[in-house]
Amino acid sequence: MKKFIYISGIVLINIIVLGVIFKTQHWPGAGVMLVFGQILFAFCFLPLAIINSYKGNGKKTKSLYIAGFICAFISIIGILFKVQHYPCGAILMMIGIPLPFIYFLPVYIYHHNKSKEKSSMNFLGVMFLMVFIALFSSMLAINVSKRLLDSMIISTNDFSKTAETYTIKNLEVYESIEKSGKVDNTKLSELKKKTEAVSEKIENIKMELAKRIMGDDFVAVDKNKINVYETNPLETNVTSFIMNSDDNTNGRATEIKNSIADYRKYLNSILSEKKESLLSINLLLNTSDIATVQGEVETWENHFFQRNTYFVSVIGNLDCIETSVKMAEAEALSNF
Repeated sequence: MKKFIYISGIVLINIIVLGVIFKTQHWPGAGVMLVFGQILFAFCFLPLAIINSYKGNGKKTKSLYIAGFICAFISIIGILFKVQHYPCGAILMMIGIPLPFIYFLPVYIYHHNKSKEKSSMNFLGVMFLMVFIALFSSMLAINVSKRLLDSMIISTNDFSKTAETYTIKNLEVYESIEKSGKVDNTKLSELKKKTEAVSEKIENIKMELAKRIMGDDFVAVDKNKINVYETNPLETNVTSFIMNSDDNTNGRATEIKNSIADYRKYLNSILSEKKESLLSINLLLNTSDIATVQGEVETWENHFFQRNTYFVSVIGNLDCIETSVKMAEAEALSNF
């Protein structure tokens, strides 16, 4: 049993450390390794190690083992929740960080002064310390302050409101043009239908992301309007998989790019003689690869939806793209 405990502890430590490295580098699979390693450490390794040690020489120090288990368990689970941005993570961290110093340390000092015997508790202490330092460092490395998060959410909401404003404005223009009777309603209806198709695709992707992150029971505030505060704004794994796929070629980002490219071609076909409007439209709906400062070429998909981008940023970029579509629609309507 003791050999198994030592081996399993070393294996779990390595899994957790790898998870930390992957998390700080924003590589895929980090969340799986961290959750798997910490859950097994807290629910399997820790109880087995403490029980085994207690049976051997811990009957006189029962309170020390209880204190060690409670502090280690709460701290590990708290850090897991904080790093993975699960609910109540901040509360668990507020309890877990000071608890070893307030509860475990006094109990340990008390028993240490009473007895000079050494036990496998030293090994448990080293193991716990390694996990604590590694995960706490990870948390600091990837931590996003509330102020920064709030500013990101505000920007996202601003893009969403801008898109809504253009939608209302464009509907009024449609009604005005239809009432004038100067334009063929077939062309007008086609423009409206094409624009709505692109906009609907973007909204559906936003809802797909939210439901994959929060569960199928997630309900938007108004149709597909997402309140980012009610989601997990800092999620990265699901957003990367949906937007980029495994090979960066078949994700939703590519679908959006193709839809915008088709919409741009359509507007160019109906406004072939309106050079000034086409210049604005082509700038708004540009899907070309982008030259970086380093002289490299970055794809449109990677520019807007780089892997491991936070959910709140992805939603903001989708709202920004939808706003560009609505602005292009407004520019097209100005020529009817």
